[in-house]
Amino acid sequence: MENENPIKTPVEETEGGWLHQLVVYAARNPWEFCWYLLLALSPLFCISAVLSWKLAKALEAQEKEKNRKDKKKANMMKVKRGKAN
Repeated sequence: MENENPIKTPVEETEGGWLHQLVVYAARNPWEFCWYLLLALSPLFCISAVLSWKLAKALEAQEKEKNRKDKKKANMMKVKRGKAN
């Protein structure tokens, strides 16, 4: 008995580095692999959400400032037209 597993897949036959080990682990334990993957990526999701929120706030403030300047410019044009008459 040289081997316990009589059927070997091509992935299991070749020995490789960490990527090979990761693929074999994911194939043998898919739910556990998904759990660890989600656990590892969740901080990145949180950072992305915070940065998206900050960007939305900055764009909103920029748009408000532009609208304020446009209104001010329109009022100045009305005043200038009123003085010209």
